[in-house]
Amino acid sequence: MRYLFAILFLASVILWAEPNWRLDYEKAKADAQKSGKPMLVLLVSHTCRWCLRLENRTLQNPRVSDYVNRRFIPVLLYREEGDFPDFIHSAMVPTTFFLTPDEKMITKPVVGYWPPKEYMSDLEEAVKRFESRPKR
Repeated sequence: MRYLFAILFLASVILWAEPNWRLDYEKAKADAQKSGKPMLVLLVSHTCRWCLRLENRTLQNPRVSDYVNRRFIPVLLYREEGDFPDFIHSAMVPTTFFLTPDEKMITKPVVGYWPPKEYMSDLEEAVKRFESRPKR
């Protein structure tokens, strides 16, 4: 019986893995400042098929979602709703922004859909740059 429970638990983790999205930018910024983690801000549209593909294929990949949840404060913003700072703007979606807790860009924004392996390299590069930035 224990084994069955363990198998079901692992299956649920793998099948429903996704970032722990914050939908409120200001609260996410406060979480980032409190935790010292950078923010991953994903700007999407309700009608964008590439946004859905990024969310459903790449960001639900267990390796990607685990890394995002451990290393970032993930924020999901919808372009149509516009309840976020003006500097988070892109003519194209999806766009991923990597920000310090004080809202400085860590790397240039990542535009478009990327498969898990390629997206992971962007995540790892953002963390590397964040951790090697000059401290105040």
